[in-house]
Amino acid sequence: MSLLVVAAHFDAFRVLRAHVRQTLENYAAHADRVVVVSTSGIDASSMERLPEQVEFVERRNFGYDFFSYKWGLDIVGDYADYDQILIANDSFVGPTIPLAEITGSPQAHTHDLMGMTLSHNHGDHVQSFFMLANGFVARSKAFRSFWKDMVPVSDRMDVIQRYEFGFSRAITDAGFRLGSYFQPTAQEEQLAAARFQWHAEHRLDRKYPDRTIAEMRQIDLESRPWNPGLAYADRVLLDDRLPLLKFDALRFDPYSLGADHLLAMSVEQKPEHFGSIPNFLSETRSRYPTRPGEQNRPTTRESLRQSGLGYGFDAEFANPAEEN
Repeated sequence: MSLLVVAAHFDAFRVLRAHVRQTLENYAAHADRVVVVSTSGIDASSMERLPEQVEFVERRNFGYDFFSYKWGLDIVGDYADYDQILIANDSFVGPTIPLAEITGSPQAHTHDLMGMTLSHNHGDHVQSFFMLANGFVARSKAFRSFWKDMVPVSDRMDVIQRYEFGFSRAITDAGFRLGSYFQPTAQEEQLAAARFQWHAEHRLDRKYPDRTIAEMRQIDLESRPWNPGLAYADRVLLDDRLPLLKFDALRFDPYSLGADHLLAMSVEQKPEHFGSIPNFLSETRSRYPTRPGEQNRPTTRESLRQSGLGYGFDAEFANPAEEN
């Protein structure tokens, strides 16, 4: 099956990071064409280290990742000739398995549009950091119209509302099937729900900073489903069932689940993928300030261990690792 990859890229220091190069090498080994659209560019020495199958294109920094996706598809032009189109950004480490295992998976053959993860927030939608469309979708009027009609949007939440949610709606409204590569078990869904409850209890409410944990427990969570990229972040440590790890989970620890522990375990268990990540996070920390709503009450490793909800604690049982 022919495969096109369109990837969005940005690096504040115009460097081709080791983990990004590894991702592009993975894509290039399994795809017929890889188009990388960068809103930062990379320096000349980094350009020389790109896999030769990768086409690297620069554009001005506006419109977020979705406009880079559109840019790349417009460059390709005849994208409907491909059997599969992977659209992804660089907001994660991975995939930690060969791309062909994902594109050739039963999930990819079952779903017309497959995300790495599926969110139930604002209706079911594939999370836009990794989306695989089959040829039927690529040749559809709904797919072409969505990208043709897109205009750049400068507000992050507006992009999410109009384009992340809107893309899945456009595809499902056209009669296509939506799904995800990662398939959580019933037990994992219970864990994710409990983790989101933990997050709600420990999030510092900017509007009501004096609200107690007991008061936070009374908030109705039914209308605010969890973010699977965060709630399942440590599944990368369990047989690569979720074969990538979002940087948001490591940079911000929005759910207060122990990002430092997750990073340490990932480096120890998968050094070939995560060995360079601590330095990358340290070097870029000043460029990624904590966003509104991500400030949390202090937690301790012991409280997480006692709760049984923290990142990596059930992974430790499956893959014993020495405590740092």
